[in-house]
Amino acid sequence: MERAIILAAGLGQRLVQGRAYPKPLQTVNGLPLITRVLRSLERSGVEEAVIVVGHLGDTIVEALSDHFFELNIRFVRNDEYHKPNGTSLLKARDFVQGPTYLLMSDHLWSRELIEAVRRYPLADDEAVLGIDFKVDSCFDLDDATKVAIDGDRVQSIGKQLPRYDALDTGVFRITEAVIEALDRADGPDGCSLSDGMGELARKGRMRVVDVEDAAWIDVDTPEAHVEAERLLRRYGQRLRAMPAADRVRFVHSAE
Repeated sequence: MERAIILAAGLGQRLVQGRAYPKPLQTVNGLPLITRVLRSLERSGVEEAVIVVGHLGDTIVEALSDHFFELNIRFVRNDEYHKPNGTSLLKARDFVQGPTYLLMSDHLWSRELIEAVRRYPLADDEAVLGIDFKVDSCFDLDDATKVAIDGDRVQSIGKQLPRYDALDTGVFRITEAVIEALDRADGPDGCSLSDGMGELARKGRMRVVDVEDAAWIDVDTPEAHVEAERLLRRYGQRLRAMPAADRVRFVHSAE
């Protein structure tokens, strides 16, 4: 069974701007971010989604109960949502059983991205991250997480890297090795995903895969929200331009 863990516990203040409103329920062209992520997982054939909720978590659970999904949905509570995001993943540790997708609730992506991550041959003690070499096409490069690589391995990752090769799309496939690394980094103030991924990188076990022309956007600010709505209006919910032949068939069938 293919499973995805979605981190949706944080405050998301840059997007919600002080409102008592959970960021994953911010609508993009009429649908909440978290709903769009789940619909994309459905189209990709993922069978179960585990959503880690924290800030206004009951509101998220209630809102999703109004939708029918073809994949099984489970919820995990993180009452320590003021701590870094690695703490959220540790709350869902029991669901990391073999290769498991790890996603953010505010990232929208086309199906081709998760398929690229799926195809990567992952060892039992590794993780893989989808990376984008189209740096010049990034909507908000200053805010993007940068990745320096050596072949298909991460050398370093962060927003302020002086030298980098590609961008972090926020779509991972992880194994129990990430949980073990986070356990070693965890403390009274929690731990971040970067702590766990950084340890794997130092050991040569944090891999990358090029997502090529797959589309994605991190909806983290009001400006990125506007851009996400523009992309969806242009490309549709799949965030993918329809091939010319398919457009012709669609028009003919509509007639």
